[in-house]
Amino acid sequence: MSDPDTSKPNAARIYDYWLGGTDNYPADRAAGEAVRRFRPDISELAVENKQFLTRAVSYLARQGVRQFLDVGAGLPTSPAGAPGAAPRWRATHEAAQAVIPGALVCYVDIDPIAVEHSRALLARDPGPGAAGRVVAVQGDMRDPRGVLSRPDLAAAGFRGDEPVGLILGSVLHFVEFEVAQAVATGFTGALAPGSYVVLSVGRGDDEVGDGFADTYNAQRGSQVYNFSLEQVAALFSGLDLVPPGIVPAPRWRPEPPGSGPATDRAATILAGVGRRRAGPPPRRPGA
Repeated sequence: MSDPDTSKPNAARIYDYWLGGTDNYPADRAAGEAVRRFRPDISELAVENKQFLTRAVSYLARQGVRQFLDVGAGLPTSPAGAPGAAPRWRATHEAAQAVIPGALVCYVDIDPIAVEHSRALLARDPGPGAAGRVVAVQGDMRDPRGVLSRPDLAAAGFRGDEPVGLILGSVLHFVEFEVAQAVATGFTGALAPGSYVVLSVGRGDDEVGDGFADTYNAQRGSQVYNFSLEQVAALFSGLDLVPPGIVPAPRWRPEPPGSGPATDRAATILAGVGRRRAGPPPRRPGA
């Protein structure tokens, strides 16, 4: 793996730091701490997002989805728990393959550093599924059809004409709303009927959300945007929402039922799962 540029904070490594991981560097930790001073519960929010993604992926696998595309994936890490204890969350391939051992999981990220880190992590701990059923590739979420038509995904066994579990976890708020909407609708329109979209996005009340964005953006890394509630809802256009709809991440089918924060926060991760509506199958990528 080539040496990463550690002089500037990296979004995937900042997130890893908030989660208590070790795949980060001083610049990432400094940026993460600057944001934590504004939002002391940032690590809790990051963990809640990971736990939502774990529950959502497990739900999709129980519905029979056998291939997953995690776009803007960052680093596919999960925490090391005490012996015999259940992990606080699972990486996408771990959650999917715990239900369907042969499930195919494709991690996609535009950042070559994140992709190289992912490949190294997967080589070290490939997960419970069959060998070769987890891959990490470089791709730009702003080009949905380009991602879906990548030859390295096809070589891994990915089929665009079969149902897909698409994950866009805490990634769309890194682009302006118009771009985020184009990404979401672009993928939704290209997926086979019966596919699902798992989506989460940071959202805060105007003062808190805008302040968070200003603080994060001052760290010389990625830019983040604070969407309105109406904009978040628009990201699910073309999808039939799975109950309970768009809710704070810990309230999406919590385990055990009824758990989660009792009151709303000024800032949270809004999350939901939608199923692609029935219709004619999409064209094969590249057709």
